[in-house]
Amino acid sequence: MEQRHRPAAAADDTTKRRATKSKSFKDVENYEVLVLEKNCGCKFKSLRYLLIAIVSATFLTLLTPTLYERQLQSSSRYVDVDWIWDKTGADPRYVSSADVQWADVYTAIEDVSAGNRELKIGLLNFNSTEYGSWSRILPESHVSIVRLEHAKDSITWPKLYPEWIDEEEESEIPSCPSFPEPNGRRGAWFDVIAVKLPCTRVAGWSRDVARLHLQLSAAKLAVASSRGNRKVHVLFVTDCFPIPNLFPCKNLVKHEGNAWLYRPDLKAVREKLRLPVGSCELAIPLKAKARLFSVDRRREAYATILHSASEYVCGAITAAQSIRQAGSTRDLVILVDNTISDHHRRGLEAAGWKVRIIERIRNPKAERDAYNEWNYSKFRLWQLTDYDKIIFIDADLLILRNVDFLFAMPEITATGNNATLFNSGVMVIEPSNCTFQLLMEHINEITSYNGGDQGYLNEIFTWWHRIPKHMNFLKHFWEGDSEEAKAKKTQLFGADPPNLYVLHYLGLKPWLCFRDYDCNWNNFMMREFASDVAHSRWWKTHDKMPRKLQSYCLLRTRQKAGLEWDRRQAEKANLEDGHWRRNITDPRLKTCFEKFCFWESMLWHWGEAKNQTKSNPAPATPATMSLSSS
Repeated sequence: MEQRHRPAAAADDTTKRRATKSKSFKDVENYEVLVLEKNCGCKFKSLRYLLIAIVSATFLTLLTPTLYERQLQSSSRYVDVDWIWDKTGADPRYVSSADVQWADVYTAIEDVSAGNRELKIGLLNFNSTEYGSWSRILPESHVSIVRLEHAKDSITWPKLYPEWIDEEEESEIPSCPSFPEPNGRRGAWFDVIAVKLPCTRVAGWSRDVARLHLQLSAAKLAVASSRGNRKVHVLFVTDCFPIPNLFPCKNLVKHEGNAWLYRPDLKAVREKLRLPVGSCELAIPLKAKARLFSVDRRREAYATILHSASEYVCGAITAAQSIRQAGSTRDLVILVDNTISDHHRRGLEAAGWKVRIIERIRNPKAERDAYNEWNYSKFRLWQLTDYDKIIFIDADLLILRNVDFLFAMPEITATGNNATLFNSGVMVIEPSNCTFQLLMEHINEITSYNGGDQGYLNEIFTWWHRIPKHMNFLKHFWEGDSEEAKAKKTQLFGADPPNLYVLHYLGLKPWLCFRDYDCNWNNFMMREFASDVAHSRWWKTHDKMPRKLQSYCLLRTRQKAGLEWDRRQAEKANLEDGHWRRNITDPRLKTCFEKFCFWESMLWHWGEAKNQTKSNPAPATPATMSLSSS
């Protein structure tokens, strides 16, 4: 093998570099020797101290997290060290992008700390950096981190709020998924529970599983911390308002920036936490043998609202009478605007309603003169602050059995509608001026799914409590209903004594039809709402009323013409049910209270624009005469 030779010049350079390096080390060695020689009488103490200091500093640096963890463990009642340091496993559902404004947090909480310098503060969903900031702004306080395992990915909002559950438990017993509980030592308590909430600010942000889980956990910690007269506060850091019926604004102590400080009513919170986590279970079982009843009946009332038209006056009068016939003695309050005449107000008062005059609220997203232009007037219900609880009822329903027990339920208690939503036709609310203000503040930004108040309220109150559909049973046959299902509904409509608590009349209303049969049969688009049995049931309630009240249910001339026009259209179409063949015996057909009574003449000119004058208008069809139910 050929030998490799290094050039002489290279060898010389290497030698020089080695010589230079050796000289450097020699200088150091000489220096060390000099030092050693100079300090040999001190037995190397200075060097020993220097080495010990270096080693100790290195050791402490390596162990800082461990010592910090031990400090947290020794000073905190609730702590999850892994959560503090391991950020790789963060659940994006729980991550909040809110920028904590510490000056606002301090301003919100300073009054609480003023009376108790050594506050016990539990932190939920804050990271380790924010933990340090809490310790700096409140150095005299005892700050702890609460551990909370995240909800399973399988728990979604539709799982918590399914469209349908087996309320009668015919094939299964409905059950809700469970959330992990906040983890801590038995008997631990806090003065303040601080929570950082996520908020995406996109459509549907309030239907957020993590957001709900965190707020329910905060409520549980607050209840667990209550002892005697101890004041417990909950502080949320969030860019979106907290759940308004779990942490109502009447319990809001201070709001600074994105810091919301509450002093919750712990008794009320405790009762709410006993309810199912969502509408996946009934808050009141249908077959419950006992019903809860509230205590202060003087501050509870049934309420409804009439605005923009008088067609529902008869319905409201009959609804009031049905409440009394069912045995309730609670106050009846009706909100009306200036479109309801003095004559009709007197009839409402005679039926038992306490009439309150309101100013209408316009839906800013509705078109002019549309059916939903003024339906945000329902928000005025929250201004009935002389009552603690209101059972709102639409004016197009009958109370068949006493539902006073609903006054023991919290806001919002209602039946399911479609998807994850509730039906606002019967609902429990808790009047509050600040809740009214909350509703008003967002009318320009929140879009209602159906353009009405029901859709809007479902965006505000996404956390609601399901009651059986028997407490707001819709008069409606779904397109997919089997004959067996239709027969069962019909049986429920006519059962005597009644099985249903509330029967809600969708479609064309009974008092706007001839009493002989349900006029929904004569309109092909409305036949899904047709039921002669339910129709007859309404008229039985009507017939029990005093004649003076019945006079408010007379038919106007134009309504008579419209009903006859629909009957003739059904005859032309030869609709197979044959209701159009029936002879009309309704005595209201021959009763007139208007100046113009010749309704037959309207039919002669139906659809002829040249004959449509103010003194002799062409009749509107029933679909336009009656207001649709919300």
